[in-house]
Amino acid sequence: MRWVVLGFLFLLSVLNYTDKSVLGLAAEPIMTELNLSYDQFGLVGSSFFAAYAVGSIILGTLTYRFNSKFLLMMIATGWTISLASAYFVETLTHLILLRVVLGFFEGATLGFCLVHLARWFTSAQRGTAVAIMTSGTTVGTYLAAPLLVMGITNIGWQHTFAMLGVASFVWALFFFFMRDEPKQPLVEDVKSLASNKEVPFKYIFNVLINPYVLSILVVGFVSMWITTWVLTWAPTYLTQIVGLKPQSMGLIFAGMGIAGTVFAICAGKFTDFLFKKNKSLIKSYDRVLVTVLLVGAASYSMTTIVSSPVLACIFLGVGLIMNTSLLPLNAAIKTLIIPKNLVGSVTGISLAIASMAGIIGPWITGYLITLAGDDVRSGFNSGVLVIVSLYVVSAIVLVATRKLKITATEKEDESRAADERQMNLEVSVEQ
Repeated sequence: MRWVVLGFLFLLSVLNYTDKSVLGLAAEPIMTELNLSYDQFGLVGSSFFAAYAVGSIILGTLTYRFNSKFLLMMIATGWTISLASAYFVETLTHLILLRVVLGFFEGATLGFCLVHLARWFTSAQRGTAVAIMTSGTTVGTYLAAPLLVMGITNIGWQHTFAMLGVASFVWALFFFFMRDEPKQPLVEDVKSLASNKEVPFKYIFNVLINPYVLSILVVGFVSMWITTWVLTWAPTYLTQIVGLKPQSMGLIFAGMGIAGTVFAICAGKFTDFLFKKNKSLIKSYDRVLVTVLLVGAASYSMTTIVSSPVLACIFLGVGLIMNTSLLPLNAAIKTLIIPKNLVGSVTGISLAIASMAGIIGPWITGYLITLAGDDVRSGFNSGVLVIVSLYVVSAIVLVATRKLKITATEKEDESRAADERQMNLEVSVEQ
């Protein structure tokens, strides 16, 4: 049953990122139809992530009280409502409103999925499970591109938006018949993980200011920055700078998606293998994550140097493949270093912080392109160099804080255990 549940979460991730990427793929017809400039279209992308930040906090905290299954159904229904409203879009304001509603309901998706997944998979299985689940984001961003381009070209962007909304509603209907949790409780092998304990909600601030947790938030911010760049500007980059035709661009996206999905799942299995072998978060997930960041930085930087379209696609593809691994690695680490009853809430808050990248990232790239004037390539290259810098900084922060993570054997836990032992002793004496 757990693999069926994982399949549903994978499909939800596909829909989640298909909904995100459809705006970028429909950029040219939307900008033409609504007479939008680059700055205005960048504002539309930013508005989505502003609402995403609000939704991730407000909805993410609901996992502390409510069943994750029904929360997932709720947000899928919200996507349906927002996407179906595409038929009413006639101005920039209407388009922003559509993306704001969609962004609000999509904000808590990852948090809800992680909480639900942690109910079905142990920590030693979670690297692969999270990688499979989040590979849906790659499928939604890249593999669905040819179908979305075909739909946008043949039936129009409004119909394409609405069809995605119907798909979300169908998902919610089928998910209703799934079990909430496995019949037998999970048994964890590594007892020192913070995810094995529960703490009162009032301690959430203490969790958030932990240095290693903060470093993971930085990685999430960087991952969101490049993700929003891909969703908003990568299609335009491939067509206007690299020189690909729309259909070819869709196929290139699909190829990157296939490679990224395979790599992310293999990386997940590899980190699970390392974790089972050495029982160390640092020697498994952390080291792989740092390596991915450095390789990604090198690849993106090369796209600003090469002039060949083939090389540009190759280096951009390697960079995007590395980025597909950031989300599952980052998400898996969250489920291990955060007390299990706060995973949804902390993930929601961290996504809100990461969404700041989505708010300012698209606009900054659009501004740099506009600032470059006729040299559009230079504007795009400036935006990519910002990404390279963020990757390097996040790798440095991870290395500096990796030994400061939360464990299930900290002083407050020892003190609490001592109090419980004393209480039990007093009770036994009275008896």
